[in-house]
Amino acid sequence: MPQHCGMETVLHHAVLPAPTFLPAYEAPLPPAVRARLWLPGRVFGPADDQPRLWLALADGRVLAFRLPKVELGDDAVIAPLVDAVARDVRGNRWEVEHPAFGWAQVLYAAPVLPVAKKEHAAFLFDPDYRHFVACLDAEVMQLLLSLERTPHPAAITRRDGENPHPLPRLYVASVRNYNRLTTLPPALRERRLQALARFPLLVAPLLLTLHHSPNVWDGKRHAWREKDAAVIDAIDQGRDLSGALAKHYGISKGLVRSPLCAAMWPVRDRNRRRGWLMLLDALPANQRPTLAEFERWQLYLANYFMLLGENDQGHPLPQPADVHRGAFRLGWTRTWETIARRYGDVHHALADCGDFLNAARDMAARRLRRAYGPPRGRLAAGWLACHGLPGLLEASRRWHRLRPAPERWDVPEGFRLPAILGHWQDRGRRAEELLTPETLSNEGEAMKHCVANYWPQCVAGDRIFALRLPDGERATAQYRPTIREDADYDTEYRLVQLRGPFNREASDAMFAWAQLVAAELNEPSRQAARWAALEARGRLDVARLDARRRWQAWIDAKSERQLEAVLAWLGQMPPGPEVLLHAHIAGFQYHAGPRLLDRLAPGQALHLVREPDNPHDARAVRLDWQGEKLGYVPREYNAEIAARLDAGEALTARITAIDLEAEPWRQVGFVIDSTVAERSASERAGPTGHL
Repeated sequence: MPQHCGMETVLHHAVLPAPTFLPAYEAPLPPAVRARLWLPGRVFGPADDQPRLWLALADGRVLAFRLPKVELGDDAVIAPLVDAVARDVRGNRWEVEHPAFGWAQVLYAAPVLPVAKKEHAAFLFDPDYRHFVACLDAEVMQLLLSLERTPHPAAITRRDGENPHPLPRLYVASVRNYNRLTTLPPALRERRLQALARFPLLVAPLLLTLHHSPNVWDGKRHAWREKDAAVIDAIDQGRDLSGALAKHYGISKGLVRSPLCAAMWPVRDRNRRRGWLMLLDALPANQRPTLAEFERWQLYLANYFMLLGENDQGHPLPQPADVHRGAFRLGWTRTWETIARRYGDVHHALADCGDFLNAARDMAARRLRRAYGPPRGRLAAGWLACHGLPGLLEASRRWHRLRPAPERWDVPEGFRLPAILGHWQDRGRRAEELLTPETLSNEGEAMKHCVANYWPQCVAGDRIFALRLPDGERATAQYRPTIREDADYDTEYRLVQLRGPFNREASDAMFAWAQLVAAELNEPSRQAARWAALEARGRLDVARLDARRRWQAWIDAKSERQLEAVLAWLGQMPPGPEVLLHAHIAGFQYHAGPRLLDRLAPGQALHLVREPDNPHDARAVRLDWQGEKLGYVPREYNAEIAARLDAGEALTARITAIDLEAEPWRQVGFVIDSTVAERSASERAGPTGHL
C-alpha cells in the first residue's frame, strides 16, 4: 500500500494491539450502502477530533466524509447523508447540510482505502475494515496504485541520499478517480482500463485527476484533469488511440508507442509534461533514453527548461526540434554523464548559466546596435542548438572564471545599506553582512565566484553574508525577502543560494549555520531593521540602473565566436557600420505619440533634435515626426548620438516597427543611421549616367 502525507502502513508489524475505538454496527445499513467504515480524526496526521466516514455504495461508488458535528459511529446519519449526495454522481458538491448531521464535507481527494499513522493502524485488522476492502473493485484499485509507481533512483543524490531537487509524488488512488472508473458500464470500463494500462503517462491526465496529496481535511479538489473529447471518444469507440494522443500532445506516434510512455512519470503539471515529451520527440528514435535512463536525470529538466524561458504561468515555452537535438547531440545519457563528471550537482551549473547569458545578451546588443539583445531564453536556445548543452555550460564556466571585475557601482560616497545583523557570531561561527559594493567585490575575489555582481540584488532587498566556520570553511549565502501577509511592515528572509569557493557545494555544517543565520534574520525583535533594509532600495534605484547600464558586457574570445553562430541561427545578423542604434522611443506615452499612433507606420522618417538645455539630461535627443514631439532616444543610449550631432554629423532616423499590443514605451521602434557611410559609398562608386 502507498505511503502519503505522513500516513504510513504497518503491515510488517507482527503483533498489533486489539482495536478499541471502532464501534460495532448498531443498526442495519441502508440498501444503497454495502459497507461503512468509521475512523476517528486522531488516526490521521495532523490529528483532530472530528470523525471520518467511508461508505461503499451499491452503485459501485465510494464516498468519504468529514463530519465535525457527529459522534463517532453514529450510523443514524448514514441514510440522510447518502440521500443528500446520491444524485450528485459527478461529484460537484463538496459540502452538504442536513438537520441529521449538521454539515459534512465530501472528501473527493481522500484515499479510497484509508491509511493511518502507524500508532493507530490496528483498524487494518478490524472486521469492518476487511468488509470494506472486500467491497472494492480490485482491478481498478490495482491499476490506480500502479500509477503511483516509484521512479528509478536519480543518478546524483545529496550526502544524505536524497535527491537534490525531489520530484513530486503522484497521488492517483483517490475517491474521485476510483468513482470515475467503477461507475462506468462494463464495456466502457474495460476500454478505459486498457487505455490506462497501455498508455498511462498520456491517458491518466485525461481521464483522472493527478492530486497533489491525499486530503482527509476538506472537500477541495486541489487539481484538475486535462480533458480532450477527441481522445476520450477514441478510447470509448476503440478507434486509433495512438493518433489521437499524438495529436493531443503534439508528438509523433512513435513516441506514443515507445516504452517511455508505458509508465507514469512523477510530474503533475500538464505543460511541463508536454515540454518533456517534445524534448524526447525531438531526439532521433535511436538516441532516446530508456525509462530508467530518463528518470535518472529527470530532476535536472526543470533547470534545463528554465534556461529556455517560461511563460507568465511558469510553463516551458515550445522550442524548435533542433534546439533539443543540438543540446543532446552526444546522446541523452552521455550528455548528462559528461557534464556531471565536470560539475557534480548540475543544478548549480545550470543556474549559473543565467549570469553568462545576460552578459552574452549585452554583447549581442552591442553587436546588433540595439538597445537590447535577443531574449535570454532565445539566446540559450541558439547556444544549445549550435554548441550543445556541454558547450553552454563550458562557456558559462569560462565566463565565471575569466571575466574582469565589474566597474565600481555608482553609489554615494560612504554609503552602506542599513544592517539587519551586521557582524554576528555564535560558538565560533561567524556571519558578516556585506553592505557595500566593495565588500561584495572583496568576497567575490576571495571566493572566486560572481557575488561581486550582486549589488543590484542587494539594493532590491536581498542580503548577502560571508560565512565562516571554526574549522576555516567559508561560504557565501544569499537571502531573499518576501512581504509577510500576517504582519504589517515586515518581511521574511529565506536562503536562496549557498556557495563555497569556486561555487562548490557547502558542507552540511555550513548549511546548518546558514539556516541559523536565516532564523536570526527573521527574529521578531528585528522587524524594524528588516523593514528599513527593504525601504533603502528606493534611494539607490536610479544610481543602480545607471551603473548597470555603464557596465561593459564581456565574454571571452571563444564565446564571442560562438555568439556569432548563435546570432546567425537566430537570424539576427549584425548590421552595417552605418547603423548606430535600434531602440524604442522613450517617453512615448507622455507626448504626442498616443494621439498620433494610428498615423505612424514603419519606414516613416523621424527628425533628431538636440536638447542640450534639457533640465533632466544634457545629452537629450528628441525625436519628432512631422513637427510633433514623439519622445526621446533612450537616455542610456544617447551619449554617442548626442556627441555625433554636436560634432555636426548628419544622422537619419526612421520608424522600424509599430506594436499596438506592447507597453507604451515599447510601441514604436526606430533606427538611427549615419548618412556619412552612405555618402562615402556613393562617392567611391563615381557618377551615374542617365538616359
